[in-house]
Amino acid sequence: MSTVRTELDQEALHWLLRVNDPAFEAWEAWDAWMATDPDHADAYWRLAEAEGDVVEALKAAPAPGVQRIMPRRAFALPRRSAIAAAVAVLAVGGAWIGWSQRAQPWIIETAPGEQRNVILADGSEVSLAGATRLALDRRRPRDVRLEAGRALFEVTHDAAHPFVVEVGDATLTDLGTTFDVTRLGDGARVAVSEGIVRVDTRNATATLNAGDAVVATPDGLESRSVSPEDVASWREGRLSYTGETLAIVAEDLSRALNRPIVVSPSLADRQFSGSLTTTTEVASQKTRLARLLGVSVVEDGEGWRLEP
Repeated sequence: MSTVRTELDQEALHWLLRVNDPAFEAWEAWDAWMATDPDHADAYWRLAEAEGDVVEALKAAPAPGVQRIMPRRAFALPRRSAIAAAVAVLAVGGAWIGWSQRAQPWIIETAPGEQRNVILADGSEVSLAGATRLALDRRRPRDVRLEAGRALFEVTHDAAHPFVVEVGDATLTDLGTTFDVTRLGDGARVAVSEGIVRVDTRNATATLNAGDAVVATPDGLESRSVSPEDVASWREGRLSYTGETLAIVAEDLSRALNRPIVVSPSLADRQFSGSLTTTTEVASQKTRLARLLGVSVVEDGEGWRLEP
């Protein structure tokens, strides 16, 4: 192992030990170090994986006697014996298992009208729309929770570890595909561009293929159809719909245009099919929306209200 590699592994081990401390609070510094160089993230997650192997060995070992806690094979991790040994020494101390299982929350947020791309530890990519809040756990990078807003997931295939997204009362399970998720006021919308996604709610289950979409509400799952190439079109400033209600269209517009947009109750269930461009100047947006949606767009404080 080169000197550079050894020093990098020592840095990564230093960060892993700090992160495992229940009192650790320097998440911004950790994020900055991880983002400085792709090799940093590679070394950190490689070490974290080695740690996970050791923890699993400890959990499966007989309780009495330190000598029996670490089977000999646990020290034979390929190409990382030195790292695994260092982790194992700390593990024997007793508190390591508790630290290693502690959640390491990571919140990613965007402002209204903002977009942001994030690469997860497993290589999956998430594109966040405006006014979006995504909750992750650094120890479980393939389990995420969409608390608000909209996100496009381009998932790295791993058949042994499904990618799971929780959104409201719905759970989405994916093995490697591209799909879009929106947290709605009373549920969630899911649209698949590529691959297969399973949607589970309290009272319904659906399997979505490319071109399929559903809106999950407390009443069940409402089927939608979508062109696969339109699933990610919002990233280029284009919102595309096939038979979507104006209530949901208004929620999408609010995120994209950075202004609250509500719809009159009498129009909430009216369906719209077509595309809306969100990159034009605000001055022309009202006129365009009124014409395309067939509504009146009325000033409502800092936002707009869609009326008959």
